[in-house]
Amino acid sequence: THCPGINLVCPRGPVQAKGLLLAAIRSPDPTIVFEPKVLYRQSVEEVPVGDFEIPIGKAEVVQEGTDVTLVGWGNQVNRLLKTAELAAADGISCEVIDLRTILPWDE
Repeated sequence: THCPGINLVCPRGPVQAKGLLLAAIRSPDPTIVFEPKVLYRQSVEEVPVGDFEIPIGKAEVVQEGTDVTLVGWGNQVNRLLKTAELAAADGISCEVIDLRTILPWDE
């Protein structure tokens, strides 16, 4: 993935798919959008009708935590949230970060 100027994005759900796709279409750089097929069957969200973009290169903190940080993208984030729930039962506070953009990474 060392191609200058290429963006790689991977949404975790329908709302992100729309926002990242619109951002990709409007980006001056070539952008590859990975859409995991499993999202078509598993994810159910109310997608806003209006126009909106999710910034390329900006991660999202999905869950705050203090003991450990779990980082993923796409459908992995849903698994990380379930893992964070299991860890919370043992008293471990997990921060979950969705990269949303695989390249460039949010620093």
